[in-house]
Amino acid sequence: IPVPNGDFENWDNTLFLQNWQTNSCPVCDPPYESYIIRKDSSSYHGTFAAKFIYNNVFPAQATNGFSISTHPANLTGYVKSKFPAADSASIKVYLFNNGVMVDSGKAFITSSIPNYTKIEIPITSNTVNSDSASIIIRSGTHLGSELWIDYLRLLKD
Repeated sequence: IPVPNGDFENWDNTLFLQNWQTNSCPVCDPPYESYIIRKDSSSYHGTFAAKFIYNNVFPAQATNGFSISTHPANLTGYVKSKFPAADSASIKVYLFNNGVMVDSGKAFITSSIPNYTKIEIPITSNTVNSDSASIIIRSGTHLGSELWIDYLRLLKD
């Protein structure tokens, strides 16, 4: 089941991640780093990955909501991380049917992972009916925390 831009290959010419709503602003100029979701060539699959950084003001966050035609069993992807202190990042998936959340899954990355590692996030199966999904990725909250995400896919089984 495709995740729109789940491989993080599509960025516009001002370095905004396409198909995701983020709190990153590569063209803004506040007194802190605002380009906190970055196009990164250190990818697991394809040319690019997304790198989420904490800027000592707020964690990087990206959300992708999209239609689906079947109920997935898992969200899979590849992550690596660098946490200079005890920290955690999260990946959450929510399934909806007619605007009502019906199932979900989540994973927390709680340690540094130097090389890309596959994650599999089981999704609950309270119902067989779902028509849309939302994925939310949130970085750690300590200065210097970095999280790379690549090749997200929803799998039926």
